[in-house]
Amino acid sequence: MEVDVNVDAPETERVTEREAKQELDRLLSDPQFHSTDRNRNFLRFVANEMFEGRAAAVKAYTIAVDVFGRPCSFDPTTDPIVRIEATRLRASLAQYYETHAEEGSVRIELPRGRYIPVFTKAPPQTETLDEADLLDAPEFRNINSGWWNTISDRRLVLAGLAAAACGFLWFLSSRGPVFSEKPNVAIEMKLAGDQTDTEARLIRDYLMTALSQYQTLKLAAGDMPADTSGNVIRLAAGSLFGSERRTDAPYQVILKYHPADDDRSVWWQVINPATGEALRSGVERVDADNRPGIDVRHELVTDLANRFAGTRGVINGLELTRELVSPTFGNGCILRSAMALEELDANQLQDARTCLDTTLLATPNDPDINAELAIVDLELDAPEAPTELTTRALTLANKAVSLAPMSDRAGYAQMLAQFRNGQTEAAFASGYRAIGLNPGNSLIPARLGAMLFAEGRWAEGAGMAIKAGMIDGLPPSDAGLTLALDAYRRGEFAEALLRVQQMGRSDNYIANILELAAAGQTENAGDVNEAAKRLNAQRKHFPASFRSDMAARRYSPEIVDQLGAGLTKAGFTLPAPVADASN
Repeated sequence: MEVDVNVDAPETERVTEREAKQELDRLLSDPQFHSTDRNRNFLRFVANEMFEGRAAAVKAYTIAVDVFGRPCSFDPTTDPIVRIEATRLRASLAQYYETHAEEGSVRIELPRGRYIPVFTKAPPQTETLDEADLLDAPEFRNINSGWWNTISDRRLVLAGLAAAACGFLWFLSSRGPVFSEKPNVAIEMKLAGDQTDTEARLIRDYLMTALSQYQTLKLAAGDMPADTSGNVIRLAAGSLFGSERRTDAPYQVILKYHPADDDRSVWWQVINPATGEALRSGVERVDADNRPGIDVRHELVTDLANRFAGTRGVINGLELTRELVSPTFGNGCILRSAMALEELDANQLQDARTCLDTTLLATPNDPDINAELAIVDLELDAPEAPTELTTRALTLANKAVSLAPMSDRAGYAQMLAQFRNGQTEAAFASGYRAIGLNPGNSLIPARLGAMLFAEGRWAEGAGMAIKAGMIDGLPPSDAGLTLALDAYRRGEFAEALLRVQQMGRSDNYIANILELAAAGQTENAGDVNEAAKRLNAQRKHFPASFRSDMAARRYSPEIVDQLGAGLTKAGFTLPAPVADASN
C-alpha cells in the first residue's frame, strides 16, 4: 500500500512502506525519543492501521478504546484524552527530530487535526568545517560511545563529543575549554506601506520588550542586523583556564504582519544572515473575537516571544542542536540543563551540574550560571533527605538575584530555593516578583501554583496553574499536577485520575501518589496495580514513608489526609498521623 506522505513532495522523495516501517521501528527503539509508553503505543497503533489500509477508520473513539483502554461507552466530546495525547505525541516527535536532525532518512509527523502519521524524506544535513576538522583529528578516530549503538562511526564520534562536553572538555584541546554566549538576534518587521504599518511597529516594539524579559538572547538595537562575525574571543587575562569563548552564530528574525477581519497573524522566518539560509519559518495567529486591540496584540506578542526565546523556542532549539554536536561550557551548559530538567533524566542532570560547576569556576559572577546551578542542585537533592546541595542552592540563587535583580531566571531559582529551605512566604514573594519580570514564562506560575497549593492555598494555587496553561496553551507538568490535585481535593476522583494520567510523568512521586489514591477512590484495580508498581520502584515501602515524604515536600495535612484515604481504599495500610505535640 502507499504510505501517507507529503503530497507536495516530488516522486523521488516519496517514502516507501518499507522505509516508513523501518523508521517507525528505529524511532520507537531509540532511548533518545522521549515519549510515554502510552504515546509510543498510540504511534504504533495509528501507523499500523495505516499500513493495513484502515486509515479511514481511525477515529478518536477507536484510539481511546484500543490504545488507552477506555470503555465502549467512551465519548470524545466529554473525555479529551485522545486530543491531549495527540498534542503530546506531536510535540515529542517535533522535539526529537529538532534535536536529532541527523538521525535516519525519514521523518514522522502527526499533522494537527488528524491522527494518521505522515512520513517524509529527511532534508539533507550540511556538514560544517568544524565538524569535519574534529573528525579528521587522530585522537578522535577510535572513540566508542554508548549513546547511539546502532549508527555509523561518524555519529558515534559526535555522540562521544557530546558526552565529553559535560566532563572536562579542556582535555580535548590544548587551548583550554570553549565557552559559548547567548545568541545574537536582530528583529526586523517588514512594513506593507499602508495603514497597517502603525500596528506592525507596535507589535515589533512590544516584542522587543517581551524578548528582553527572557534574557536568553542578546538583542540587536533597532533594525540593525546582528553581528555576523562569529569570532572566537579569548577570555580576559587572568581568567582561570585561559580559555576561549565562542560567539554563537547570529540570527535575524523577519516578521510580516497580516491583519484580517477575524484574526491577526504574523508570518516569521529565522535566517542566518551570514549565509542567507532560512532556518525556520512559521505563522503565529490569534483570533480577534471582537476583543480590544491591545488584548489581541498582547496575546500575539506573548506567543511570538515564547516561539523565539522560550525554553522550547526556535532559537534555543537551534542552539541546542549545535550544542549537542559541538559542546561548550557557559550558555551551552544552560541549554543542556534545560533539556535535562524537562526530561528529568538523572544522568543528564548530573552532567549538566558538572558543566555548570566548571563554568562557575571560570565565571563566578555570571547570574545565569548561579541561578541554573541552584535549580539543578535542588532537582538532584531529594526533599525527604536533603543534603548540603539544598543549602548551597539558596546561596547560589540569592547571589544570582543580587547580580541580576531583573532576571526572571534568578527570581525563579530563588523562589525554588527559599521554598525548599522552609522560607515559604519569602518564596511566594519571590515567585510573584519573577512573574512580574517576565509574564510570558509559564514555568514560574506553574511552579508557584504548585507551592501555593501544597501549602493549602487551594484557589490561589489552582488559579496560578490555569494562568500557566493560558500562556503556553498546554500547561507545564507542575500546572497539570496542581489541577489534578485540586480535582481530587474537590472529590472529582475520575477527573483527577484522568488529568494525572494525561501528564504521563511516571518519574513524579506526587503524580504517582495521586494516581494511586484516585484509582483507589474509583475502585479501578488495573490503575491501582500500575501506580503501585511505579511507586514501589521509586520508593520502596512507600506506605510507611508516605506522610513524612509529603511533609518533606511541604504538603498541608489536609490534602495529605485526603490522599491517604485514597491509598487506604487502594488496599494499603498507612501509619497513623503523628499527634501534634502542642495539643
